[in-house]
Amino acid sequence: MSTIKQRPGSVVSIIGTTGVGKSDLGVALAEALGGEIINADSMQMYKGLPQITNKHPMPERHGIPHHIMDHVAWNEEYHIHRFQKECLAKIDEIHSRGKLPILVGGTHYYLQSVLFVNKTIDTRETQDQEQLGDISKEQKKILDEGSPELLHQLLVQYDPVVAMKFHPHDVRRIKRALEVFYRTGKPASEYYREQQKAQRYESRLRYNTLFLWLYALPEELDKRLDKRVDKMMDQGGLEELGELYEYYDKLPEPKPGMDQGCFQVIGFKEFLPFLEQNPIREMSKEEVLRDPLFIECCEEMKLRTRRYAKRQVKWIRNTLIPDLEIESQHNWCNGGRVYVLNATDLSRWDEVEERGLEIVREFVDKGKVGEVIEQVPEGLESEGLVRSKKERFDESKWVYHTCNICLDKEGKKLVLVGDQYELHLRSRRHKRSERAAKRPRHYRS
Repeated sequence: MSTIKQRPGSVVSIIGTTGVGKSDLGVALAEALGGEIINADSMQMYKGLPQITNKHPMPERHGIPHHIMDHVAWNEEYHIHRFQKECLAKIDEIHSRGKLPILVGGTHYYLQSVLFVNKTIDTRETQDQEQLGDISKEQKKILDEGSPELLHQLLVQYDPVVAMKFHPHDVRRIKRALEVFYRTGKPASEYYREQQKAQRYESRLRYNTLFLWLYALPEELDKRLDKRVDKMMDQGGLEELGELYEYYDKLPEPKPGMDQGCFQVIGFKEFLPFLEQNPIREMSKEEVLRDPLFIECCEEMKLRTRRYAKRQVKWIRNTLIPDLEIESQHNWCNGGRVYVLNATDLSRWDEVEERGLEIVREFVDKGKVGEVIEQVPEGLESEGLVRSKKERFDESKWVYHTCNICLDKEGKKLVLVGDQYELHLRSRRHKRSERAAKRPRHYRS
């Protein structure tokens, strides 16, 4: 391991989709540069379930410490504010030992809470505790048990501006905005305005931060993700799902939602129809693999995984990179540039590691990466990866629309937020629905 003088406050964040190789790269960098890994995947916080949560196998960690992982019980719900507290403390500890913290994981709003100052509204851990009030029993019951419709109606009442920012079914964000109002008496929209004003005058990055974006072209990544699901099922993933289902089945009514705690993991909801009908412990592996319902659930898990990867790329392109562009106004004083590594062809993985090491060495040695290193490597220039697509803060786009023709999966009128509505009106789906609606009733039947 080479010795490199680490500048105070340096942090490396490896971002990218699920299954693209972030953990492998993190270990390689940590070995070469005296680093330690901090997990930023919300599902890997939970104990056990190594296959379905994709924890890096112990032999492949090469002795590199991995922090904030495998420490939360299944009966707990891990929150962003707990992660923020644990992660900030761990970064300080790693810095105190002269090591380099390397954040690895794809739960991007977790990363935002740590790497940006005031990016998220923290209602649990704050320096201004005297300004916070306690949540009443009635308010807590509403947050814990309120229907999506009730929660959204309350947010419209207390904070109509931010209520239009979130999809009515986006329960997690609606709850967080309601909690802000309950604890502070102040609408979350006011905090957003204050944050936007503050970023004009100073950098919002908490540390001197380098972002490495491990990227693979979608066609190749999709194949890799499908194969990974098959491998997961072959190496114990189904047994883990069966174990989780046994625990879930014994819980009292009402059961936790699929958007709570460890039950959010990709695979559990998708395999629930199979798990409810089949005693896994009594079936042979051959019986399971031939079962039509198992095959159907497996395909659903693959589809969900591919969709999740697309959302992760969308977040990096449309949210993270435009947010980081603001750092150019402060002469990149705390870093903030994103450097892309091409992980499309795994036979060329050595080149990925070499480029990553070159970039990080210069960053930790000089405090920044020189202009001679391109942000996007050869072969990915046409993908438009490191380019700001987000316009300035525009509250007028915080609005949702209801399509009176198209229906969602639950048979309700389709709701779309912001620019998505205009895109939907031009889509084939909407045009098909329009044509169907104009047909005579006897023809449609």
